[in-house]
Amino acid sequence: MAVTLSVTKGPAKGKVFTFTEHDTFLFGRMPDCHATFPDDTQVSRHHFILEACPPKASLRDLGSLNGTYVNGKKWGGRKKDETPEEGAKHQFPVADLKDGDKITVGQTELSVMIEKGAAHPAVQAGMKPGELSELSPDQLFAIVFGGEKNTGLLEIPGYVAEKELGRGGFGAVYQARRKKDGAQVAIKVMLSQTDATEDAVLRFKREMEVNRQLDHPYIVRFIESGSHKGAFFFVMELCDGGSLMDLFNKNRGPLTPEQLMPHALKALEGLAFAHSKGFVHRDLKPGNILIHRGVARVADFGMSKSFQMAGLSGMSMTGNTAGTPVFMPPEQIINFKYVKPVSDVFSMGATMYYLLTGAFPFDFPEKRDPMDVILNDDVVPIRKRVPSIPKPLAAAIDRAVRKKHKDRYSNASELLAVL
Repeated sequence: MAVTLSVTKGPAKGKVFTFTEHDTFLFGRMPDCHATFPDDTQVSRHHFILEACPPKASLRDLGSLNGTYVNGKKWGGRKKDETPEEGAKHQFPVADLKDGDKITVGQTELSVMIEKGAAHPAVQAGMKPGELSELSPDQLFAIVFGGEKNTGLLEIPGYVAEKELGRGGFGAVYQARRKKDGAQVAIKVMLSQTDATEDAVLRFKREMEVNRQLDHPYIVRFIESGSHKGAFFFVMELCDGGSLMDLFNKNRGPLTPEQLMPHALKALEGLAFAHSKGFVHRDLKPGNILIHRGVARVADFGMSKSFQMAGLSGMSMTGNTAGTPVFMPPEQIINFKYVKPVSDVFSMGATMYYLLTGAFPFDFPEKRDPMDVILNDDVVPIRKRVPSIPKPLAAAIDRAVRKKHKDRYSNASELLAVL
């Protein structure tokens, strides 16, 4: 399976871009785009993002001035006297692309070719995109586990799921009991939202098994994993204190440095260990730093990335399940597959920034595309949010969330040493 873009008109005529696994493609005037057109005045700085998850592809206009045309239909764009926020009322939903579609921006036309490959995937989608958020806890529990008749998507020998603890874009986390000894554990369930090949599923399972290497007191312990009928499960130790997001909510607002820093330092120790072993988390946020017996532990290492790379997540950047990437660094939008430890530094800095201020490093106007904000706007210094934050702490966090990755700490160890 593959998605191919061929430039058929314009200054880049003849160029071909092929995607055989989940990836993104950025089109615009800026040099960080995959297709760059600095001399075309009808092209915006970051004009559109195309997401390929073979055999599917979708396109999202990033608040461009002139819009993006698919088969002659305008997607996005605004009038010349409008701001991006005012032009948001003209926005159309994301364009789902088909084989033979034509994309036109300014002088450039691109042709879309989609090769569907095998007709019988190894794993069928277990959940439609967007369906997850519409289900009650009882409804989702019945779909996943099936109750006493065991007719659900999953069969997990040796465990009894008891209640839902939380839910994300790809699945949910349940408290469960291990039958042999009554031990309480957490089971994370990730539901396939698209069909996938056998090779992709095996690659995902292999990458998840590698998580056994991450044996550290400040990383949530991985016990075992498996899959059934398009649903994947991961058994982990149960953390009794919730997450840093739960702590924030219980506090009814921002934490003080005295409340946050003991947890942040422990999380950074775990993250530094992972970086030293060659692991990148890719999805750090307050909800992925858990507390067990009063001590912070980092959860969900590599799960989001591996799930996306296997093509199991559906459209995570442009589709119905795409969330607001408020803790994501700019390079993660641009270089979707090749995120490094320095990107985790941004996400950890953004997590601390939010927990101390209740705001994000970027301002996200309600009607403006958040990806446009991340790619084109400046970070707000943290002391502009909360002037009482000590200057040395503020300086460390501000450096961690700088837009250009070369201006940040290169890994968690460097940030940990400064803090």
